[in-house]
Amino acid sequence: MTRDELITLLSERWQEHFADEAASRILDAEAVGDLYRLITSPWAEIPKPLRHKLLFRGAYVLERIYFRDRSAFAPCAEDFCCSAFPACTDPSARRHFGKIMVDLLEHAGPDAPTLDRIAETAAEWVADPSAKIAVRIWAVEVLKRCRGRVAWVEEIWNDLLELQSAGATPGIESRMRRSWRADRSAEA
Repeated sequence: MTRDELITLLSERWQEHFADEAASRILDAEAVGDLYRLITSPWAEIPKPLRHKLLFRGAYVLERIYFRDRSAFAPCAEDFCCSAFPACTDPSARRHFGKIMVDLLEHAGPDAPTLDRIAETAAEWVADPSAKIAVRIWAVEVLKRCRGRVAWVEEIWNDLLELQSAGATPGIESRMRRSWRADRSAEA
């Protein structure tokens, strides 16, 4: 699958099962690496509105691919941890990158400097007042996976939860009850 074919695929009219169908086509074409490079490379020649659409849809499709066939994503995993996750600036793509990173941290142990950079990135996303709720939720989930492995995350955990509880949305309140504060009560 060429870069132009990927751009066309990701630019097509949105339909109900868009991400699943695009993921199937990309997996069948063995083009996961091509999709990954498309959404993690700066393409200055692509107009900004199209770039945003490609990043959001591409990240969504990449997430579907990741959870459908982790082995197809595996060649990209190290670069994703070291470079793509920390470099992600698109607010819509961050949610999908966060979901992937949470699962990667459950199954992989990046080296200490990489893990620290992942945690720093997630902390920036959490603290960003313009961040979408879903991005903040997945960024806290990333930080939760970093607890016990990155010392400063453990040190800021309670403050992080207090920050999230101030004016919390129903989605954040639910996470706090089901997952984030549950850790606190288990420690007591």
